Amino acid sequence: MDLIKQITDNWWHIPILMALVLVYGFLLNLVLFRPVSRIISKRREAVKEADNLAMRSKDELQQRFAKYEETLLDARRKGSQVKEAARREAYGYRAAVLEEVRAEASAKAHALEAELSADVARARRELAEGTRALALEMAAKVLGRQVQA
Repeated sequence: MDLIKQITDNWWHIPILMALVLVYGFLLNLVLFRPVSRIISKRREAVKEADNLAMRSKDELQQRFAKYEETLLDARRKGSQVKEAARREAYGYRAAVLEEVRAEASAKAHALEAELSADVARARRELAEGTRALALEMAAKVLGRQVQA
């Protein structure tokens, strides 16, 4: 009961305390809560900005990577085309060289065949001439006299 008596005797302290609480609340709001709220708000904005920047950077990186892959694929296609053109050119050159060699070999074969035919014809003539003379000579030895043809 002693506490209630003190409160009723000093009732005028309550409005003063309430006014002090309001002044402290106002001062805390002005000095502490508003600046802290502004700092937090600025940090949120900075985080949003950084997040947006990161998203833009990510999008730009993805676009650049897609462009890089497209360029790389195009370069590979061009390389394949160049390689295929070189291969076709090499096959064409090889075919031309083979045709030239075949023609040269065919010409040499025809020349050798003609030479061989001439040699065979000459050998047949020589054999024909030699056979007649040999037959006369053999007949002369067998008969023991000279044979006229």
